[in-house]
Amino acid sequence: MADLLAVLASCKELLLELRAVFDKQILNVLWPLGKAPVLMERFLNFSVQSAMQYFSLKVICEDYDAIKPDQTYVVGLEPHSALPTALPMMFNKYCQALPKALQDIKVLATSTVFYLPATRHPWYWLGIRSIDRDTFHSLLAAQNSVVLVPGGVSECMLMRKGQEVMYLTKRTGFVRIALNHGAHLLPCFAFGQSDTYSWLRPGPPFIPNMVVETVRKWLGFVPLIMWGRWGTTIPHKVSFLVAVPMLVVFGKPIQLPKMEHPSKEEIQKYLQLYINAMQALCQKHKDCAGYGGTTFKVV
Repeated sequence: MADLLAVLASCKELLLELRAVFDKQILNVLWPLGKAPVLMERFLNFSVQSAMQYFSLKVICEDYDAIKPDQTYVVGLEPHSALPTALPMMFNKYCQALPKALQDIKVLATSTVFYLPATRHPWYWLGIRSIDRDTFHSLLAAQNSVVLVPGGVSECMLMRKGQEVMYLTKRTGFVRIALNHGAHLLPCFAFGQSDTYSWLRPGPPFIPNMVVETVRKWLGFVPLIMWGRWGTTIPHKVSFLVAVPMLVVFGKPIQLPKMEHPSKEEIQKYLQLYINAMQALCQKHKDCAGYGGTTFKVV
């Protein structure tokens, strides 16, 4: 097993080096990213409006006035679910349900989407960017608010029916970067997102968790088998005519000072404030969202 993990680690390093060369020297030359054509702008707008209608999207913001246009925010959206469908649907300039102060927000997501022909350009035009440290810093430095799922794909390893598990206690990186730029944290939860797709996750007794976790780190995502309505990629409906409704709730902003070199204690302090706010958000709105019987857990 140790030899296998060592081989996988070596392969991952080689893959990252090759991907960096491919991205900088080939992909951006042959397939550059730029402004969306007018027809594509219309198509993206139509797609977003259709998705909002399909999911009967509703948004609750506990304090609209507290989300100010002259302030930069790091929106921490939970959960990741099998697929975080709320991210491309809501966090873009076409979604009128988004608080106006966040209209120019950028989504931070796995770089894998930029290597797939079907998603590279549409995702970029929607405002999705690679979730790497340099991009994170550069966006906040340019006064762009960002949204990400702090728990990331690791939450796919923790998914359980009847539970929403948020992997947050060790996620200090997004808090550290927010402190570096004085960006405020904004807790956000998407009720209903976890029910949009069914899933099957590889693991014991056939595949050891260690192997699955290593593959996840290597690929950047968990190799789930997912399906929606009729076994297709169409998200589930609760009835023939009604899709799984989605309720996205924004909590109150958590004010952070600007600190170039925050201590571990300071980072942990603001991470705990975010965790507390997220837990309170879930408990306050779970009944009106139809998830009163769901257990919400932070690990």
